[in-house]
Amino acid sequence: MKRAAAGLVFLTLASGSVTSAMAQPGPPPSAESAPSARKLELARQLVQMSDLKANMVGALRTMASQQAALGGEGVTPERQAKLKAMQDAEADVLPKMVPTIVEAMVQGYAREFTEKELSDALAFYQSPSGRAIIAKTPRLMQGVMVEMMRLTPQLRREMGEEMCAKVTCTPAERASFFGSSPPSPEGRTPPGR
Repeated sequence: MKRAAAGLVFLTLASGSVTSAMAQPGPPPSAESAPSARKLELARQLVQMSDLKANMVGALRTMASQQAALGGEGVTPERQAKLKAMQDAEADVLPKMVPTIVEAMVQGYAREFTEKELSDALAFYQSPSGRAIIAKTPRLMQGVMVEMMRLTPQLRREMGEEMCAKVTCTPAERASFFGSSPPSPEGRTPPGR
């Protein structure tokens, strides 16, 4: 579940630095529909302006420290060591993927937006308001990420309740979802538990 939340945060950060309107990736463009060199250049300027690489690397580091903070209590030393090794590996590997992600975003922007839309967005992000959004977005996203990590136990319980309402859960499955506080008789875990 922490991986799913972390993945969601990662994708949100990747798209949130410039716009929240990233479309689902479509099929690769055909030779006839490939973006023009001008659109690619505008898209590249837009992505570079957002300082996406630095923002993503910083976000990944914050995400790893948040995961470490959540896994500390009630976890065996062996499990803590494995979690630490996994977080260290993520911290080493994920930043290496950032250039690939950045290039995918450039291609996506060039494919999804018109040349005028890209030019207008670039002009906006060069304005004082646009620069303020770029500067403040990492802090905003860090707060969102902390809140998402805080909500992970509640999300896990609620997903467990939904799943166990649809299929029979074993005692071990119920324990993994609900820990020591099973759902209330009404089928919902009491708030704050």
